[in-house]
Amino acid sequence: MHTQPNGTGYIAAHTHKYGTGKLPIELADGRVFTLDLDELPRPESGSGTR
Repeated sequence: MHTQPNGTGYIAAHTHKYGTGKLPIELADGRVFTLDLDELPRPESGSGTR
């Protein structure tokens, strides 16, 4: 996930594995959005995608 956009890209990048709980993301207006990594869809095995 990329955060803190600026005129040429993003200042920060965060990498987290699927199924590793909840990821709190601070928004610019002070609110916090929580992304539940356990709920992300997983590719079907044998589909040839990675």
